[in-house]
Amino acid sequence: MWERVVGQERAVALLETAAQRPLHAYLIVGPRGSGLEDAARCFAAEVIAPDGDDRSRDLVLRGMHPDVVEFEPEGNQILVAQADAIIRETHRAPIEGERKVVALFEADRLNEASSNKLLKTIEEPPARSTVVLVTSSPDELLDTVRSRCQRIDLAPLPEASIREALVADGASADAAALAARLAGGRLDRGRAMLGALGAVRGAFVGAAASLDGTAAAAMCAADDVGAALQEAMGELEAEHGAECEELAAELERAGYPERSRTALLRRQAERQKRHHRRARREFIVEGLTALESVYRDALAGPDAMRLNLDQPVFRIDARACAAAIDACGEARDAFEFNPNESLLLERLLLHLPAVRR
Repeated sequence: MWERVVGQERAVALLETAAQRPLHAYLIVGPRGSGLEDAARCFAAEVIAPDGDDRSRDLVLRGMHPDVVEFEPEGNQILVAQADAIIRETHRAPIEGERKVVALFEADRLNEASSNKLLKTIEEPPARSTVVLVTSSPDELLDTVRSRCQRIDLAPLPEASIREALVADGASADAAALAARLAGGRLDRGRAMLGALGAVRGAFVGAAASLDGTAAAAMCAADDVGAALQEAMGELEAEHGAECEELAAELERAGYPERSRTALLRRQAERQKRHHRRARREFIVEGLTALESVYRDALAGPDAMRLNLDQPVFRIDARACAAAIDACGEARDAFEFNPNESLLLERLLLHLPAVRR
């Protein structure tokens, strides 16, 4: 199970030891993509299934176990209403076993009021419950929250570790090398590059490569990018549908009463809805990042180390490259205000330079 947490031997050892006699609260800290979520789930699985029950561990790792309840921000901040829900869940009895874990991801988004609301629960949860806060920005948490938790830090991942992990997952050497180079130290991003995110990246880069300075080419490129985004979201929706069916079947096999099944399926649906909204945004942001990277490769020249190992370096002069990077930055800033995605992409592609053949 702990093989999911790559390159974090020290943190894994600390978490395995802690799971044997868990304290009231833990703060798991590390850069995005360092394995934070996997580490938190593996720890939770050890806490609720100390005998190594495979079924329980599998459910925890998929975010489906009723005794491991995950929370994530519903907006830009975690407000008092969500803090109240966390408190209520912490005080509910476990359903299957003797212990329960309540995990809060992106805990740095707690505002002052919700942080103060949670203090007593973090410090003195019921004896059967353990609270786990997960964050990449621990300094954003109040000192009073940090001081009440046992802190465990994960380290940044080097490119070589990500490449080896992707090969171990079954990727080819070339695909793993490209994904690791583009991952920016994040294993989750490297893995996503081998799936739908990689296809979206390819569509954005291909769109830029097809530009010839005409509006017709820009419109065709925008259509190609839009189709890739739709396909990626379709794959995600299919995955969500399969997850719901699998969870419903698992709960029925386990003999859960109707009320419990309904509550757990509703919780799953709410989590998937948040994931769906976040995924579309992340696909577009990653596409803009891909465009910026190919123009940076062009600025650096053909002899410099490249990010995009699968792409020839664009033949564009330095001034046009700089203007293209600025246009991508402006599109990223505009996207913060929730504009029409199609118009944003069309406008961006109209402002990107033609690539010399």
